Amino acid sequence: VLILGDSTGVGVGATVPEESIAGLLAADYPDADIVNVAVSGTRVAGAIAQVRACLEAGLRFDLALLHVGGNDVVADTPLSQLTDDCDTLLRELARLADRTAWLGPPDLGLAPLFPRPYAWVMASRTRSASRVFSAAAARHNAVFIDFSAPAHVAHFRKRRRAHFAIDGFHPNSASYQYGYSTARQMLGLPSQP
Repeated sequence: VLILGDSTGVGVGATVPEESIAGLLAADYPDADIVNVAVSGTRVAGAIAQVRACLEAGLRFDLALLHVGGNDVVADTPLSQLTDDCDTLLRELARLADRTAWLGPPDLGLAPLFPRPYAWVMASRTRSASRVFSAAAARHNAVFIDFSAPAHVAHFRKRRRAHFAIDGFHPNSASYQYGYSTARQMLGLPSQP
C-alpha cells in the first residue's frame, strides 16, 4: 500500500502516529507492506513528483491512498491548472498502483482556523476544487472520497471543534478514524485479512 500526498497522509494532527490513517491501516493489516511518501505542504503538482520517484525506484503497489487537495484549496490553485495536474497525477499513479483511492479534503470552511467571512471563501474554494478532483478521478477510474459532500459536512459541522487538531486546520485522531472507516467501507476492504 502506498500512502502519498500532504500532511493528512503524514498524519499531522493525530495524537499519536498510530491514530493516523497509515497507523490505523497498519494495525488492521499487520502483514501489509505500507510505504508512506507523503510530505506536509504538498499540492497536487507535488504529488506527481512523489509518484515519479516511486516509479523510478521500481516500486509497484496494490493500492494507493492519495491524500492531497487541501493545500491547493488554501493556495487557490487555478482550476485549469488543477485539472491538468490531476490528470497527470492520476495517469502516472495508474502506472504505479492497481487501485487508487483519493481521500479528498473536507470543507475547509469548517476549519476553526478560518473566521467568517473567510470561511465562506474557503468553503466555496473547497467545493470548486472537489468538483475538479471528482471529475478527474472518474476519468481515470480512481475512487474519490469527497469529504466536502453534504453528508460529511453535516457530520463535521455537528461538533466542529471536536474534529480538528489544536491548530484549527488539520484533522485530529477522531477525524482520521472517520476518514479511515469511510475509505475502508468504500473500498470494500475486509475487517481482517
